[in-house]
Amino acid sequence: MNAATLSFLSYTAILIAIGIWAYRIVEKVPINRYEEEFYAAGRGLGGIVVALIIAGGLASAGTFIAGPGMTYAYGYSWVLMNNFQIFMNLSLLAPIGIVVGIVARRVNAVTYLDLFRARYQSKAIIIILASMVTVFLLPYMATQFVGAARVIAQMTGLGYFTSLVFGSVVVLIYCVLGGMRGTSLATLLQGIVITVGCILLFVGTVSHAGGFRHSTEILAARDANFLSPTMGGMFRPPFAFSIACITGLFMVGMPHAMLGALTYKNTKALKKGIWMGGILVCIWTLLLCLSGVIGRSIMPDLAVPDEIAPWLAMHVMPEALGGIVLAGIVAGIQTTVAAMAIIITSSIAKNLLKELKPDVSSEKMKVASRLTMGVCLVIAMGLALLEPPLIQWIIFFSIGGLEAATFGPILLGMYWKRGNKWGALASISWGMIIYGLANTVFPEIGVWGTHPSLISVLSSIVVYVIVSLATPPPSGRIVQTFWGVSVSN
Repeated sequence: MNAATLSFLSYTAILIAIGIWAYRIVEKVPINRYEEEFYAAGRGLGGIVVALIIAGGLASAGTFIAGPGMTYAYGYSWVLMNNFQIFMNLSLLAPIGIVVGIVARRVNAVTYLDLFRARYQSKAIIIILASMVTVFLLPYMATQFVGAARVIAQMTGLGYFTSLVFGSVVVLIYCVLGGMRGTSLATLLQGIVITVGCILLFVGTVSHAGGFRHSTEILAARDANFLSPTMGGMFRPPFAFSIACITGLFMVGMPHAMLGALTYKNTKALKKGIWMGGILVCIWTLLLCLSGVIGRSIMPDLAVPDEIAPWLAMHVMPEALGGIVLAGIVAGIQTTVAAMAIIITSSIAKNLLKELKPDVSSEKMKVASRLTMGVCLVIAMGLALLEPPLIQWIIFFSIGGLEAATFGPILLGMYWKRGNKWGALASISWGMIIYGLANTVFPEIGVWGTHPSLISVLSSIVVYVIVSLATPPPSGRIVQTFWGVSVSN
């Protein structure tokens, strides 16, 4: 067993111990408080953990594997576009974090869909969104397992399937046993490992390449387009703008991103989560993306671009440090899987089940939560067996679909008293229809070469406003609950 594998196994053992410890904590919680503990960690998370939950949940394999893979394939153009996501924590928490936290406590919302239930009082919305969350997050989760499996395979020499099982079981243990409590404890460790790993990989890559200047000269000699901000016109400004929106401005619509807003302890923790998250995402994204493009000057002919980060960790660094780097990459992926598992489970086992069977007991809910989470993780593992070559495009597809369905209803729903369930239903339906058409029979809907999510989100907002104004306003009770004032037309 080499030093890299040994350091990775040590890290994995700690995560398993965290899962067992979290399970013991959760099992001691009274059954009437189980949902709040399992899904929201008792609403007691501090600023550092909130920052890591949001940053780690959103900076997924798209950052740690696909980010370097895209810069390896498309040069510095993708360094520019990937770094739009630096503002994810700010885009999510600043406009809506405080409002969501206040409302969540007022209506006892412990899940993402609880907010929609309280705001719109519509069974149809919950059923539709629970389905959408599951449909889009399962392939997204599968891409995370693909990334983790590729890292573990590079490090240990195991086959892809064995690596997939090994990397997935760890998340299965601490998620299913500890819920959000286990996830938050694991995320704290993972955040440290991620950050140290990114710094080590960047320093090792630059040193091995002989510095920025030398690597740039090599890239320019091979293809000057690698130095172009548009990859020689392949990624035009309108497309770059749409990517900035999907990875930054529209993040309010991402269900697993909302976990931080639902679980923070107080306003001080929220503010700390904003600035700390921005710093962490900047470090992770910039250093990994630069490592990917510089790595092309070292190893120009990788068959699978997504393998560049683990390849660098194993070839430009001492074995023990390479193990830390790879543990960091897997850690970043695991935080995203955990966040998604919590969201899918809450959508199905809590919100959807309660809509279909309102009198379900707390004991049955407890069993359903763990069973649903286990099944979802296994399904995602099955999808990961397809081994897509560049997972970034699948990630963008999932993100765009979720944002098209939820951005308008969640953002306007928290700020505009006149918005109602009819506007939300129309917005969700319209966003999904336009997004589906743009990705299938009418790709020209993506005007000026933009990602289909841009027109889907913007048009769904317009539909939300028009339909809300054309239909009766929400009840005075809803307005009183959310804003503390009587309804106004």
